[in-house]
Amino acid sequence: MNILIGILLILGIISLFYYGIIISYAGIHSSFTWVWLLLGIGLIILYFGLRYIMKNDINVPKFLRIIGITLIAIGLCIFTFVEGTIIFHANQEADQDMDYLIVLGAQVRGTRVTKTLQKRLDTATIYLKENPKTLAIVSGGQGAGEDISEAEAMKKYLLEQGIAENRIIKEDKSTNTDENIRYSKNIINDEDATTAIVTNGFHVYRAVAIAKKQGLNHVQGLAAPSDQILLINYYVREVLGVIKDKVVGNL
Repeated sequence: MNILIGILLILGIISLFYYGIIISYAGIHSSFTWVWLLLGIGLIILYFGLRYIMKNDINVPKFLRIIGITLIAIGLCIFTFVEGTIIFHANQEADQDMDYLIVLGAQVRGTRVTKTLQKRLDTATIYLKENPKTLAIVSGGQGAGEDISEAEAMKKYLLEQGIAENRIIKEDKSTNTDENIRYSKNIINDEDATTAIVTNGFHVYRAVAIAKKQGLNHVQGLAAPSDQILLINYYVREVLGVIKDKVVGNL
């Protein structure tokens, strides 16, 4: 029992350490960082709480212990299953000569694409140069801290990489993955068109599942690399994203 309680303390310290790495690397406003802070503090509080109960020989009712263990077991099973599904789909490569690429937007700082978005665009650039008949839909609206829409920043980046302007279609109204797919599907407006969704590996499963739910009949994923320092953060966050979209009926 002491070993299990000690693991809680170690995990809490690791979570706080990772939180420090994230804010040092990507800034305090980087998405999802607060979870690592709360997780670290929560685990450490739980450690000291359990130590106090053991030290003072406090009797915890059996039914409360059973409920606690059951909830933890269910949570771990759900997390493991969803995370495994995400990882399984994280390295997809699309077939050649797809009719469209849908390049999903990500945060833009001012007018500059972030590292995450650049990796998606670089993956799209390679594919577009190898498949000259494929058209690209760059999808993303304008959010807080963005001087232009994500779609506009993405288009400019692709133009700088030598992709012809007549191959780039902007979708600049969407604010989330569901809207990215929905509005891009309206642009395609062809049930027989083949489509590849370009996003980072951790996001491929959810993006393709949403697309299939919305009726894109011939859709595949095209995985872009992810920032290695933020990789754990992305994969843990994506589990919550998948569960949320499943609950609201997006996939």
